[in-house]
Amino acid sequence: MYEDFRLRRFLSMQSLESYLKPTYYFDYQSPSIQNFLKKYTSSGNSPLEKLKKLYLGVRDEIRYNPYNVSDKKESYRASVIAESKQNYCIPKSLLFAAAARGLGFPSRIGFADVVNHLASERLIRYLGTSIFAYHGYAEILIDENWVKATPVFDQDLCKKFGVQPLDFDGKRDNVFHSYDEKGKKFMEYVNQRGVFEEFPFEFVIQGLKDFYPNAVGVMFGGDLRNEKPAV
Repeated sequence: MYEDFRLRRFLSMQSLESYLKPTYYFDYQSPSIQNFLKKYTSSGNSPLEKLKKLYLGVRDEIRYNPYNVSDKKESYRASVIAESKQNYCIPKSLLFAAAARGLGFPSRIGFADVVNHLASERLIRYLGTSIFAYHGYAEILIDENWVKATPVFDQDLCKKFGVQPLDFDGKRDNVFHSYDEKGKKFMEYVNQRGVFEEFPFEFVIQGLKDFYPNAVGVMFGGDLRNEKPAV
C-alpha cells in the first residue's frame, strides 16, 4: 500500500514538472522576476501568503491598459512584463503565473472570451465589439486544486468603474464579478479557449488578429481612467 502511494506521488510530481519549469515566456529565474518577488513578497511569510502578496503586486502596481496590444514575442516574456508600468490582461496574468512558479507553485495560463459591460465607449469603438476575446487569466495549483486567478483590473480602475477589486485567497476561483456594486452587469464569460503550460504565442496572437483585425500591433494610446463608460 505504501509503495503504491509513493509510486502514485512520484508519477504525479513527474506530470507537474512542465508546470514548474522556467521557459521562454515563464522566465522566472531572470533578475527582473527575482527582484519583483523580493519587492512584493516577504521572506518571513508562508508560501501562500507570499503568493497573495504577489497577486496584489501584479494587480495594483502594473496598471491595466487594454490599448496597444503587442504582437511581438518578447512583449510576453514575464521578465519584460515585470518592468512595465501598465499592461493588459494576458501579460499581467502571465507575469503572475511565471512568478508563482518562482515561489514553487505549479501554474499555467488560460484564456476565455468575456463580454465587458463596463468598457468605455472609446474602447468599444477601438475594438469594434464589447467582447474581449482571449482574456487571460492564471491557474495556480494549491493543495492539489487548480485555482483561477485574475490579477488584471487594478484597484484604482475598479474604483473608477464602481466594481470591487478582485481579491485572491488561494482557495476559491478568482474570476471577474458578474455585477458591479449597483447590480449592473459587469462581465459574462461566453467561451473558454483552454489552459496551457506555456504561452501559445502563435495561437493567441493570430486569434486576436482574426478577432480584432484593426487593433493588434497598432499603436493606439488610451487610458480607461480618462474615458466615459459605455451606457
